[in-house]
Amino acid sequence: MKGDNGLFIKGFALYFIAHLGYLWYAALNGKLNRKFTVILLSSFLLYFYFLLWPRFEETMLLLAVLIYLLISCLSLGMAVGMNGSAIAKWAFVFGVFLILISDTIISLKEFLGNNNYNYMILPTYYLAHLSISFSLIRAYGNSEKNHRN
Repeated sequence: MKGDNGLFIKGFALYFIAHLGYLWYAALNGKLNRKFTVILLSSFLLYFYFLLWPRFEETMLLLAVLIYLLISCLSLGMAVGMNGSAIAKWAFVFGVFLILISDTIISLKEFLGNNNYNYMILPTYYLAHLSISFSLIRAYGNSEKNHRN
C-alpha cells in the first residue's frame, strides 16, 4: 500500500471484478452452500471487526476491505455449493480458498504489520490460479466430450 490508499482501493475494485467472475461461474454450476458460507463469513467478520477495523482511519478503505471480504466469502461459499465433476469442483474450491488465504495474508501485512507470512502470498496466489484454470479446463473438457457423444 505504501501510503497510497486510493491506488489500493482501485486494486480492490479490480480483484472484486475477478471475484464476481468466480461467483458467476459457481452460480451457473450450483448454488450457495448456506451453512458453510455463514460459518466462513462469521469467522471473517469477527476477524474484520476485532482486528482490522481498529486499524482504519479512512472510511473508504474500510468499506473497500469490508465489501471485498464479503464477495470473497460469497465466492467461496458459492464454489462449495457447485455441482458437476468432483475433480473440477474441488479444484475450483481449492483455488478460490487459496485466493482467500493469500488475501488474508496480505491483510495481515498491510493492516496489522505482521510480515511473518509474506513468503506465502505469491505461492498461494499462483497456485490458486493454476487450480482454477485446471478446474475450468477439466470442466470444459468434460463438457466437450459429452457434446460429441
